[in-house]
Amino acid sequence: MIKKVDSTKCPTDIDQRVALSLSLQRYLRASAEFETASQAFTDACNSLRNDLPRDGRFVAQFSFRHYLVTSDRDGNFDVERIETL
Repeated sequence: MIKKVDSTKCPTDIDQRVALSLSLQRYLRASAEFETASQAFTDACNSLRNDLPRDGRFVAQFSFRHYLVTSDRDGNFDVERIETL
């Protein structure tokens, strides 16, 4: 179904059109970046889930910070930042 565009609702002022175009470009770039980051996060979670020992708990250090890592038998895990050991 083709929907007719109501031209009375479209911006006619050149400044409005430029602002709308820039906003749309920003949105589309952010949307693409979000999709990329979301896929990277999903891949990292799956990799960690596969590499973690089942039913375990340990402390890991990364970038001078400590994290408590807990995993269960089903492959679920939690990573929690801790201030001190």
